[in-house]
Amino acid sequence: MMPIRKQGIFVQDIGRETLLYSARERVFHVLNATAKFIWELCDGEHSIEDIEQAVRDNFSMTREYDIAGDVQRTLKFFISKGLLEN
Repeated sequence: MMPIRKQGIFVQDIGRETLLYSARERVFHVLNATAKFIWELCDGEHSIEDIEQAVRDNFSMTREYDIAGDVQRTLKFFISKGLLEN
């Protein structure tokens, strides 16, 4: 699976957080830096495994940190909020 963002989602950086606005749903979502990084890789060109590796490569996390689980939870959040194509 190569996650891809839906069209019509507006993105605005505010300090250390990022706001996603779905005009269709008329709702805002606030992302932290890691979730924003994952969001940006949901371009239809990166597999879930690619995204997991990119998170490992770009964030300082201990080996005990469940990167795969974090990526999966973040993608499930995006899907549940209608932010990704099915």
